[in-house]
Amino acid sequence: MNWKEKFPKENRYFETDNGILYCGDCLEILPKFPEMEIDLVLTDPPYGINFNSNVPKKGREKELIKNDDSIDTLLKLFNESLKNLTRILKDDAEIYWFCSAGGRVSPYAYLAIELEKYYPIFKHKNLLVWDKLSPGFGWDWRYQHELIIQIVKGKGIKNTDSGASNIIRAKKVIPQMDEHPTPKSTNVINQILIRKPSDVVLDMFLGSGTTAFCCEKSNRKWIGIEIEPKYCEMAKKRIESEAKQLKLNL
Repeated sequence: MNWKEKFPKENRYFETDNGILYCGDCLEILPKFPEMEIDLVLTDPPYGINFNSNVPKKGREKELIKNDDSIDTLLKLFNESLKNLTRILKDDAEIYWFCSAGGRVSPYAYLAIELEKYYPIFKHKNLLVWDKLSPGFGWDWRYQHELIIQIVKGKGIKNTDSGASNIIRAKKVIPQMDEHPTPKSTNVINQILIRKPSDVVLDMFLGSGTTAFCCEKSNRKWIGIEIEPKYCEMAKKRIESEAKQLKLNL
């Protein structure tokens, strides 16, 4: 049986030989996934900080991110996601959950407390720091980093680089008009992927498709879920481009 046949047909937006892109709410799609089929999660959810992009869309209106309005919404996403991941993750799997650097309220602190309180099957193993190499917008002390929570089930995945630092240095991506307002650097995702060999990679908040794009480039199996149809289309075009290039190089 092809590995993709185990996963639901409903809500599939796009497929390649390596992966599946679902369009919809991950909290509605994940419960339909089979048990213990995922071993690595890389995901960049809304941060619960009511982010307002500085990059305008056509008409000059600013881009708002769905489900980013508050810490309460973030905690719901986190808890409901972990309930599903408890079932669908293999033993010795890992999760890398991106979160905001802080500000007046630190989302990381809330998530760490929730994890320890309600999910004994998981362990908060480490906190990675993404150094963007240059400060962002603002004043006084301007943020130059984001945080990535490393969560393991069982022993986790052995790191292929025993000397790897928990500080990942990579330039941030500056979005252009009508692009996703918070794109992730392929360099950040690749630095995790290269050190964590796995069978199937899941990103429940795919955005513009960076995780899937990196998986295609490294010939890894992937599943992506994105709630916004316009970003599904953006991710599809990006992944299609990489998939075609890989076939040309074979």
